[in-house]
Amino acid sequence: MPMRRTPERPQQTISSYFKSSQRSSPGKRASSPIQLVESDEEPPRKRSKTSGTLNDFHEPTTPSRAGPADQWRFVSASPTTSESTAPKKRTEAETVAIKDRREAFKKRLLLDNNPFARKSTLSAVSPLIEQEAESAGEEPDHAFQEFMSAVHSKKGKGKEKSKRTGAASTKRGAVGPSGETYTPLEEQVLQLKAENTGTVLFFEVGYKYRFFGDDAKIAAEELGMVAFQHRNFLVASIPTHRLNVHMKKLLSRGYRVGIVGQTETAALKKASDNRNAPFNRKLLHLYTAATYVDDLGSVDDLERYNPSPLMCIVEQGKKGTTGDVMFGMITICPSTGDVVWDDFEDTLMRIELETRLVHSRPAELLLPKNGLSGLTAKMLQHFTRSTSAGDRTRTEHFDETMSYTDAFDFVSQFYTNKTQAAVASESFNSGRLMAEVADFPKRVVIALAHAIKHLSAFSIADAFLETKFFTKFTTKTHMLLAANTLTNLEIYRNETDGTTNGTLLWLLDKTKTKFGARMLRSWIGRPLVDRRALQERVTAVEEILESSSEKLAKLREVLRGLPDLARGVCRIQYGQILDQCLQKCTPQELAILLPAFGKVAEAFDCVATPSDVGFRSNILNEIIYTLPKLKDSIKGLLSSVRLGAAAEGRKDTMWTDLDRYPEIGDAEVPPAVREKVDERLRYEETLQAAANQAFSSFLQDIALNHYTILRDVVNKLAVADCLFSLALVALQEHYVRPIFTDDDTLEIVDGRHPMVEALRPDPFVPNTIVMGDAKPRNKIITGPNMGGKSSCVRMVALIAVMAQIGSYVPATSVKMGLLDSVLTRMGASDDLARGRSTFMVEMSETSEILSSATKHSLVILDELGRGTSTFDGMSIADAVLQHLVETVQAKTLFITHYPMVASSIEKRYPSQVENLHMGFEEETRISGVREITFLYRLAPGMATGELQPPTQCRGIYLTSQGSFGIECGRLAGLPEPILSVARELATKLRVQITHRTKRNRLLKSTKLLAECLKPSTVGIMGDAKIEELRILVQSILDLTPL
Repeated sequence: MPMRRTPERPQQTISSYFKSSQRSSPGKRASSPIQLVESDEEPPRKRSKTSGTLNDFHEPTTPSRAGPADQWRFVSASPTTSESTAPKKRTEAETVAIKDRREAFKKRLLLDNNPFARKSTLSAVSPLIEQEAESAGEEPDHAFQEFMSAVHSKKGKGKEKSKRTGAASTKRGAVGPSGETYTPLEEQVLQLKAENTGTVLFFEVGYKYRFFGDDAKIAAEELGMVAFQHRNFLVASIPTHRLNVHMKKLLSRGYRVGIVGQTETAALKKASDNRNAPFNRKLLHLYTAATYVDDLGSVDDLERYNPSPLMCIVEQGKKGTTGDVMFGMITICPSTGDVVWDDFEDTLMRIELETRLVHSRPAELLLPKNGLSGLTAKMLQHFTRSTSAGDRTRTEHFDETMSYTDAFDFVSQFYTNKTQAAVASESFNSGRLMAEVADFPKRVVIALAHAIKHLSAFSIADAFLETKFFTKFTTKTHMLLAANTLTNLEIYRNETDGTTNGTLLWLLDKTKTKFGARMLRSWIGRPLVDRRALQERVTAVEEILESSSEKLAKLREVLRGLPDLARGVCRIQYGQILDQCLQKCTPQELAILLPAFGKVAEAFDCVATPSDVGFRSNILNEIIYTLPKLKDSIKGLLSSVRLGAAAEGRKDTMWTDLDRYPEIGDAEVPPAVREKVDERLRYEETLQAAANQAFSSFLQDIALNHYTILRDVVNKLAVADCLFSLALVALQEHYVRPIFTDDDTLEIVDGRHPMVEALRPDPFVPNTIVMGDAKPRNKIITGPNMGGKSSCVRMVALIAVMAQIGSYVPATSVKMGLLDSVLTRMGASDDLARGRSTFMVEMSETSEILSSATKHSLVILDELGRGTSTFDGMSIADAVLQHLVETVQAKTLFITHYPMVASSIEKRYPSQVENLHMGFEEETRISGVREITFLYRLAPGMATGELQPPTQCRGIYLTSQGSFGIECGRLAGLPEPILSVARELATKLRVQITHRTKRNRLLKSTKLLAECLKPSTVGIMGDAKIEELRILVQSILDLTPL
């Protein structure tokens, strides 16, 4: 409620309430409230607690010595004095205006101390005071303004001394959105965020990393932490030891992350000239999912097979065609140093591009901002969409695609830079890499230039220097499994939840190391087509099974417990020509790597030649011959380091020979200053800088003199790990070694589906199939739904793939000529993201198979043509199968529910096509319900119902009833009333079609009879028409299909 005002009382300035007086006692200020609002009543007096206490509105009775604040002590004015100075009586409007200004001033003054409200600046308060004083006919209260200035000023003894310049006021900084000026830290934040747009920045502030502004919103949303408003920014923070955990989560969600660190320490800063300035900060690290090389001992590194590569793609249109394009591709894996390139042509549906994406599974794509065709953009957009876990594939763009000339000049400069020779491989120093690059296709050179330029920003372009050679994605010695085959056969991921459980990779992976698991994945996706290499691999597996050599037992023991040596070697390699703060390897990792390599080096004695090892297998001989070569290198490295100190991260005390690094000795703390804390801290930090330099020098020595042998040993260990894994698979019951022949035969006796057999407790029913070698190369498989047709053809394909990987296979015996590809089209699914219907997907995949298949291919087509009308589907199925038999001549497994297609193709090509069906037993109850028992065995001939009435057309019966669709619905749990209605409708349709067929044949036979009775129908033409009439009449009598 507003207080009453007495106009007769004089208006007093606030400063009139403050008068100089004596303090009651030295060092103690009396309680003196300041009344800001006038009242007609006299304020109540407070009871004195002690004899020397002052009451609220009276001077102290005991005089004391005056102090600097006594001039503001409250002294109540006498009524007579107030009345003598009273102004003229104001109007009501003037009174209301003064009252409003006073209330506004009071709110501003009170809010100034409210921590939940934005603070007003003194410059905003002063005009109100002056305006109110002037409106009252008085001079502005400058004394009160000076008092408020003293209250709002920043206080600090050391800082105040350094800032005093004698000026009456200082220059104010920029004001932020909260109404407060930006602090030096906030100004650093503004500058670094402006320089790194699109990057989530972690700012090191003391013992925490902080997010500011939009980055704090991202942290709150993705990391589940609390963000709060602090001064001019929304802020979130994490402790320093949780940096990697939160950073990797943001990387997996597709963000680019930067680490902003303090580049100076507290002790050295305190002794420097800028001790009163904020810490210097700069961007130390920049990461994406593909460019982040995880710590060697990371506990949350759960990705076993795919180490997040970066893929750069350059597209070029193909003249004279619609939709066909050419691609140049570079794939680089910073974690392992592997570089893969390819140059390929692709069709309208981008099947080749999809195959490479599925094989590589890149974590980041580097693409041109402009220039990609719409079909390619749709494919890449489909591939980069978020997974169910929220992970996303990041996409980076470069503004303009380089010309070939500019790209070649850029790459040439990179590979001829002598300053990088210290960290490059032998291939770099010998010029071999540059020679290979010169032979690359133009599109690949352009992609390589953009990839080098991109990775240079992340300080890991060294990956292109370290590799011994570039690997082409497709080679003549390997079969490339297409994306459809990888998906349909569940090679890498299952179709249920997208994990590796239940896949061929899951079945074959018994490796002990991560680098071995990565190599095995590559073997599985690229089966061998070189017979010599395949025989050597299988022979090595067989010798591991049969040999009792202690060397193999020792090699198996060496593999057990090894860290990820490939990643560790790469972490040593990176950052050697860069700033020390960008180094990847740590002393703790070095303490893990060196003993592990020492264990490998000491496992075997040196031999003169690989043949002296004593195995039949050349692969095993080469592995054991290579490992002891590491002894000299590792012995020298281990003798230079104290592993205990390295494990503790002590770069200053981990060296056994300080003469090698004299900077450390010069930087040690002298005894005379050990008691002086500040000087001691400065010496310790100088020592740490020298230790960092020594550690960097040590890593550079490893990269320069020992990298090649280390990487060679890691590759040999990976091969050994894969061979031992395949040997463990071969130990399973009823697995046999496949026999490879020179002819074009595929003979599988009692083959079993490897994954179904491993997952299910009940035994898998084996099947036998022979293709080629006087047997038909093409098999048409019919049978009821749920009868096991798809599982059977998948079994054939998986056994063929396993055999050419070099693995034993689940069968009684397998003989086969080498296949150059396994092509599959199975299942039904649309692709709405790329604008393709179910039938369009089906036709596109079939088209790709027909263009890729050769005489040495295995082709699997499952229910081709079912996505459209019956007659169109039958026509397409017949035409495709005919093309495969006549033109391509590949080995074909063709599943269909079109019996007329199966019978007609077999009649046309009896020596090349054979009809098979999945066996079953049928029993009909009294109620008319049929019970089906699936036998899951291949049997000769087409599937037919055993109880079909003699008057029904067999062809129609097969199409509607022989597939047992109604019985399959009963197994799925459809209600019995629905099944009864369906069965009645099926019977009616069969009768209608039978009558219609009979009527059409009668009409046709009548026309043929009329033509035969014509006098002109004689000779060969007449005999042909009479024979046609005879067959037609016979078909009317028994209703057999023509």
